[in-house]
Formats: sequence, structure tokens, C-alpha cells
Amino acid sequence: MISMKAKRDMGTGGTKVGQEHETFVGPSRRCHLISFFVISVFCFICYSNILESPFVFDDYVHIKNNPHVRLKQLDFGSLYDAAFEGLSPYRPIAAVSFALNYYIGQYDPRGYHIVNILVHLTCGIFVYFLGLIIFQQSTKSLNSSLPRSFNSSAEMMSLLAALIFTVHPIQTQSVTYTIQRMNSMAAMFYILSLFLYVKGRLGQEQRALFFRYNGQPGRADEQPSVKLLYNSRRHYLWFAGSVLAWMFALGSKEIAVTLPFFVLLYEWYFFQDLKKAWLKRHLGFLVATLVILSSICLLFLGSSPLERLRSIGDYSMNEFTFWERVVTQPRVVIYYLTLFLYPHPTRLNLDYDFPLSSSFIHPPTTLLSVAAIVGMMALACCLAKRERLISFAILWFFGNLVVESSVIPLAIIFEHRTYLPSMFVPFIIVTLIHRYVKPKWVGVAALCAVVATLSAWTYERNSVWSDGVKLWEDCVSKSPNKARPHYNLGRTLAPEGQLDEAISQFRKAIKIRPDFVEAHTDLGAAFMDKGNLNKALSHFYTSLQLKKTHSNTHYNLGRALSRQGRLNDAISHLSTALKLEPLDVDIYNELGNALVRLGHYDEGADLYLEALRIEPDDVKAHGNLGVVMMGQGRLNEAITHFSKALQIKPDDPRIHSNLGVALVRQERLGEAVGHFSEALRLNPNDENARHNLGFVRRLMGPAASP
Repeated sequence: MISMKAKRDMGTGGTKVGQEHETFVGPSRRCHLISFFVISVFCFICYSNILESPFVFDDYVHIKNNPHVRLKQLDFGSLYDAAFEGLSPYRPIAAVSFALNYYIGQYDPRGYHIVNILVHLTCGIFVYFLGLIIFQQSTKSLNSSLPRSFNSSAEMMSLLAALIFTVHPIQTQSVTYTIQRMNSMAAMFYILSLFLYVKGRLGQEQRALFFRYNGQPGRADEQPSVKLLYNSRRHYLWFAGSVLAWMFALGSKEIAVTLPFFVLLYEWYFFQDLKKAWLKRHLGFLVATLVILSSICLLFLGSSPLERLRSIGDYSMNEFTFWERVVTQPRVVIYYLTLFLYPHPTRLNLDYDFPLSSSFIHPPTTLLSVAAIVGMMALACCLAKRERLISFAILWFFGNLVVESSVIPLAIIFEHRTYLPSMFVPFIIVTLIHRYVKPKWVGVAALCAVVATLSAWTYERNSVWSDGVKLWEDCVSKSPNKARPHYNLGRTLAPEGQLDEAISQFRKAIKIRPDFVEAHTDLGAAFMDKGNLNKALSHFYTSLQLKKTHSNTHYNLGRALSRQGRLNDAISHLSTALKLEPLDVDIYNELGNALVRLGHYDEGADLYLEALRIEPDDVKAHGNLGVVMMGQGRLNEAITHFSKALQIKPDDPRIHSNLGVALVRQERLGEAVGHFSEALRLNPNDENARHNLGFVRRLMGPAASP
């Protein structure tokens, strides 16, 4: 900061330039570097155990099974497709970030988690910087009149507040849950936009002060210091950057729509000293802000906003009514506050079974929650003059919950919704402890103990996220009467071969919610994997009765019918599934297999090629296409596809075995022996590979003996 002589009015955010006062010197670069280092160390320690955490829940829908994320080359067309053609066309910035992750490391979870941690760290650093500025603007929160220790106090308080935000366990869902990068990235650009706006405004004020003390605007050329500042237009760059950051925030998640309001609120609080005259003069800006917000809402909601709202999330699955969600949210908001104050890992949950309110008095805590929220908002208004920072932090918390915790019928509760609202809550805690705990070192020690405790709890909570089964077992234990946790636990157990346990969980989900289409389908798939086709078909047909357009049911029913040899029926259901999900490569492969079994080799090959057009690294499509090419005598092409499949998945015994057969037909017996041997090493029960290996060794004679 530029040194100057100016009297600072301790009750306002403005600067009075009529009287001289002691020199104000901003924090040193060394202090900033130390703060960066401390925040970074705590952040990486808290999240050091999530790098191998698997994809869970909506990660599969938006990342793992989303073909638009699979970026293969960095060109405009591919980036545009990733941004606007996927499942989240209104969140192109976040979508592109996932596509770039795939471009660098495909589905290796480490890359995705590293980016999420860096986004969170960036948020923590900007919380520190913005807090430092606010402390300097709102020094009444220090209950002093600019003591000489002010700078060090502000830096320490900003650092501790930023640390509390960074290591708080309630943030784990926004950081560790991969898809919630949409949420944390929106918050990152949001806080950056506000920071850049504040920097621009401070630049304007400094410029005005230089003119006041060093000369008149008309005489600027006669004074070098004034001339330099007069010619500077850097504050316009700050403002341009603020607008750009807001665009990026909106492109990450729609929660950023509230930013113009908080920019106006910040301006009124910290630059205009809550002057009503200024507010009246700028009423047009307030109206323009409301128009902009309304336009953005209409853009997102489209021409049929009511229909779009009805189709959102859990509301569309009849888990609650519109009224139930509205009257339940006050209790949810209060629960968020309790989580911030006491975030023990046993209280955190990915999938809450939150009891609904039916009216403002059922349960009675609904009305109490409404009263508490109204009381806190009233308190913020009452404190505005003498406790500027605390007042702003309260309004920030409730104001940034408006989008997701009011009338829009999203799911009832998710912890990640507190990420942006909670950014300024630590400043309330730090300010009160700094003021009322004496001596000062005791307060600092207490806050350090809080940071250490929160860090330990965050690390403990992240250990639950490190394993999919452990995560959903945690959800089941905390929400035993909710169908979805049981279903997701079953989905996690089935791929690991724990079919009996998976079947048990699917049955519990169906018992709680008999019309759970996905649970019926996955239960049928588990029975099919156990070889019980009759039970599998029964659940598939039940699922279709509940929802005739469920693509996964048609796909699995087609698989089951194909195993029974009913190929024409299987093709019918697989074709329906393909119409419903034209980008699902598994459907292309299964339909191609059914056609090949009927002798339609060219049609089957076309489907495999289409699968490879969608996903060039699909192992199944390469392997299936290799088998068809080998059957048609096109051995070189078959070997090419088998080799490509092994490059992608070198531990697939079936590909090794098929490649060995193709090599034998080309009389490349030595290479064939190597692939048959590898197939047996990977799967000692592969009798075909064992037979083929023996046959080739007999052909080669004694020289081929192991």
C-alpha cells in the first residue's frame, strides 16, 4: 500500500482527508509469503489423503460416463463441445476444467483431486487478502483508534480466519467430492471478482488523495508523483478483471448470480459509510442490478421456468412437495450454522435423511428457525454502523444461501452449499475472540487450537471419502431409512464382486421405496451376474413397468435376453436403449455382439466403430472389432485392434488370448506363446489359453519348452 498522511475515521469504511494523522504502512510482502506458506501447508495436509479417492455419486454422470468430457485434442471445436454440449451447458467453465483433466490423465482421480485442492487453496488465499482489506477499512471491529499494532493484528486475524475457512470439515464435500468443483470454482471466481472490484476502488481513492495532497488536477503535469498517478488507469483494469471473473463464476455455477448485490453492499458498507443519500442517488444502479439478475435467471430457466423448476432434482422424484421444501429450509439453514460451529465428522453426511416440515409449526422448530434467521438479519442491520464487518458477514452468509436454500426445488440439504456463504463467518469468530479474550496471546492460542482441531477432523472425514464402500456405509449408518444410500452402497459393492451384499442393499432400498426404478434394474443386474436370469428378468420387467423409457433397464434386459439366446428380443431392447442414450458405448458393444451372433458381421463392426468414434480408448470395442476382423480373415487389422486394446488395458487376459490366436494364424508362434502365457498368468483358470499354449508349443517342438 502507498504510504500517506490521512486521518482514518474508525467508525466508517471511508477516509477523511481534512486532517493529518500518523503514516499508515501496509503489510509487507514477507508477511504475505508467510501467510501463503501457512495456508498452503495446512490445506495440503488436510487433503493429503484424498488423492486416491474414487469417483462417487454424480461424478459418474457428469465425468466418468460423460463422453463430452473425453477431450482428445486442444482445438476450439473440442473445447466448445466439452463446454456446451454436455450435461451442464450452463456451467461451461467447470465442464472445460474436467475435460482438461481428462486430456492430461484420463480418469486418474489424482489429477482431478489436485485441481480441486488448488481451487480450495486459492479460495483460502483470497479470503485472507479480502479479510485484510476489510479489517483495514472497518477498524472499529478492533475496538481501537488505529493503534500502532494495527497492521500486525489485521494480518494475524486475516490469516487465522482464512485458516479456519480452509481447514474446516464442512468444506470437505466441496473439495473431496470431485463434481463439486463446480461449486468451489464458482466461489473462487466470486471472491476473486469482489477482491478485484475492491482493489479498483482503493486505486480510485488513492488517486483522489494524491490530487488532494500534491496538487490540483489542472497542475498534475507540474508534479511528477501526481502525473504518474494521474496517467495511471490501473483501476480500470481491476474493474475489467472483476467483470471477467464474475463471468467465469457464472460459467462455473449459477450461485454467482448474487455477486452484483454484494458488490453494491460492499460499496455502501465500506466505501460510502452507509450513507442513505448515496443509496438514493444510485437507486438506478440497484434497479439495473435487479434487472441483470432477473435476466440471468430467465436465461437459465428458459421459456418455461415453472416446468424447468418442476424437473429439478429430488423434487422431480416426488421426495417432497414445493411447500415442504420451502418451510423446511429455515431448519436446514440453522443446521448449517450448527455444522459450522461443531463440525465433528460424525455429524457430516453426503446424503442426509433430513425430516421435512409440513408447516411453520410442524415441527415447532420450524417457526423457531424462522425467528432465529429473522433475528440474526435484524441484528446485522442494527450492528451495521458500529460493527461493519460482523454485519456484512451475517448478510453474506444468509444472502449467499438464497439461491439454493429458498424456493428453488433442489434437494433438501447438501453441505457443499455452505462453501461460499461460510467464507466470512470465521471473521466473526476471530473478531470476537480478538476483542474479548485477554491477554491477546491467549486468544491467538485458542484460535490456533481451533485450527488444529478442525484440521484433524477434516483429515478424519476425508479418510471416509477415500473408499467408496466406506463412504456409503457411513451414509447408510447415518441415513438408515433413506433408500438412496442403500442403493449407492449396493452399486459400489457389486463391481467388487460382493454380489450377495449388493443384493441385500438393493432389496433394502426397494423396501423403503418400492418404485425405485434404478434399484430394481441394478438388483436384476446383480442376479444376472450370479447366473439367476429368471430373477433378473423379473426385476427388469418390474422396472420397465415403472418407467418405460429407462435406458439402463432396456440395456440390461437386452443383455439378459442375449444370454438366453433370444437374440431378436435382445436386439429390440438394446436398440431402444441406444435411441434413449445415443452416446453410451456399452450399448453399442452389446448390440454389436448380438448382431454378430446372428451373423450380421458388418453391422456389428459398424457399431463397434461408432463406439470407437465416441470413445477412441474403449477396450471392449477394440477387442470386439478385433474378433470380427479375425473371423473375416483380416488378421493385420485384428492384431492392430488387439494391440491397441492392450495398450489401454495391458492386464486383460481375454485380449492376450485373442491376440495369441491371431498371431498363430499368421504363424508368429513365438509371439503367440508370450500372449498365451500372459493370459494364463492373469487368469490361471482360462482353459482356452492353456489349450492354445500347449498346442503352439507342440507345433514349435522341443525349442518351445518352458
